[in-house]
Amino acid sequence: MTRLRIAIAQTAPIVAPEGPAKLEKPHSTSPFSTVDQNLIDVIRYVERAVAQKAEVVIFPEYFLQGIYLTFPSKHLLTFLQNLAKTQKIALCGSIVHGTREEGAAPVPESSPFAHIPLHTTSKPPATSPAQLEWGRYLEAHPLSTEESAQPTLYNTAFFIDDRGEVIGEYTKKNLWHPERDYITPGEEEHKVFDTKWGKAGMMICWDMSHPAHAQELANQGADIIFAPTFWYATDSEPTIHKYEHDPQYEHNMVQSLCFARCVETETVWIMCNAGGDPLEGFMGGSGVWIPLRGKVASCGVGAKLEVVDVDLGVLKDSRELYKVREDAAKRLCT
Repeated sequence: MTRLRIAIAQTAPIVAPEGPAKLEKPHSTSPFSTVDQNLIDVIRYVERAVAQKAEVVIFPEYFLQGIYLTFPSKHLLTFLQNLAKTQKIALCGSIVHGTREEGAAPVPESSPFAHIPLHTTSKPPATSPAQLEWGRYLEAHPLSTEESAQPTLYNTAFFIDDRGEVIGEYTKKNLWHPERDYITPGEEEHKVFDTKWGKAGMMICWDMSHPAHAQELANQGADIIFAPTFWYATDSEPTIHKYEHDPQYEHNMVQSLCFARCVETETVWIMCNAGGDPLEGFMGGSGVWIPLRGKVASCGVGAKLEVVDVDLGVLKDSRELYKVREDAAKRLCT
């Protein structure tokens, strides 16, 4: 076991206009202006994390493009790989990947984000050829009615190491019920992956409400579970208003789920939620939970970068004390 210095980037993502992928501002220089702004924000957070000698930065679910601007998703992943390699830091978050229906015009191969510098000290050019190409494509090939009504989208978490290599991916299986109208659940086996700090796994937001899902990772020897999340303080509305309830119910629910999953899997649990204005429904609450220590980092409600050191040596003691993992292994053998 070793030490991990983790940066929790509780960002306040700019949300793209509702509806299927399309040119956000016709005839503008940027076909995906909200994604551009979110990427620039990500670079700022990464630079601050690097300045504080963090080794990993975790971002929220939907921290770049939500469920609407999905066609250039492979270019987003490439951009983040280049950012991780340039800044020499590992990155974790989730991206929504989308595909066009069979027979539709293929999307451009050029990246509409390559013009964005990987350092905030540099300024992007006014307009790049790739931006113009994507703008022309989105104007000439809008989505069909069927594509708009039934998009094929996958919400996939990634872990990129400090060399820019994708060493872990996981597609969200347990969808919050409104997501089921848009997102296709993952079907592949949930796998851990090796990092320099130990074995790691990933879950996404509503996944944390499913204990068996976390147990799958524990059964594979996970030491760390990263959980990109986008959970509003209003997600239980309007039903919750039928009952007298704790004003902090939603916040306390998420905090309890994180600590419960941490203890029962005997892992370091790292959850990053979106932050922002509470009047817009944001509740933040990102943090790190560790057996025998509890919650060791907290981000409040608004946008914030929190850097914390984690000694994974505590897992050895907690596993010897509680023997949750040992008992689970015995059940698997019987």
